[in-house]
Amino acid sequence: MPPRYGRYGHALGSTFLANVFTPAQQDALREKRRQLLNHPLWHGLDNQQTSLGHLRTFTLQDAWLIREVHRLDGLAIAKAPDADSADYLIHKLTPKQGALKSLQAFGRAIGVESAQLVNPVPLAGCTALTTQFYYHLVRSSFTEAIACIGASETIFVAICGRIEQPLKDHYGLSDEALTFFSFHENLETPEAHMNALIERLVTESVDPDAARAAVFGAVNLCYDCEQLFYDTVWQHPDAHLAQTEGANPEAVGRS
Repeated sequence: MPPRYGRYGHALGSTFLANVFTPAQQDALREKRRQLLNHPLWHGLDNQQTSLGHLRTFTLQDAWLIREVHRLDGLAIAKAPDADSADYLIHKLTPKQGALKSLQAFGRAIGVESAQLVNPVPLAGCTALTTQFYYHLVRSSFTEAIACIGASETIFVAICGRIEQPLKDHYGLSDEALTFFSFHENLETPEAHMNALIERLVTESVDPDAARAAVFGAVNLCYDCEQLFYDTVWQHPDAHLAQTEGANPEAVGRS
């Protein structure tokens, strides 16, 4: 039986920057989105191959990312080339409020104490994903920076829709515990605004073809780092134990 998907649908995110990329670029990114949506970490929810340890490690790693969000958004606002771009980013902050609180509720439901989310330690994949955000904010254009952030947000919205029902059906989690995943539907409207903003910036650039290629490169790199993020979580289901023991998270379970 094919996996069931939540309110967002399996293909959500496939329209991300559809009017910016060429058909070949869209095909390449669509395949990477497919791989992320069907990552073993998520596919394993359908047959319960994904353990609570995997979910606990994911929770701690995502807590790290959530704690970086406002720093990233602040840098993006400071980098905005005009008032319209800055206003869009400021407006986008509102739907993100409450993310950590809802993640704490999910964590408690699977055995992660809220205190563990205060200062989580990033694993290799989480570090790579975080670093590429800062890389684009410091070294690349504003358009590339918000494109990579937007790519990460839209694929995670799609993942939320992919996993919410299996978590409920096979892991016995309540709607309240899963608020973190339904919470991300709030980002759907800002996604449409982001598409329009990036399309305008690419079109108005001195060399639209070069700008399009740069944005494609940023989104492509983001998806590669997203893959590393989930690969690391999948490879280290016991890493959450080190968050309270003070050990190297990636050394847990190895001798």
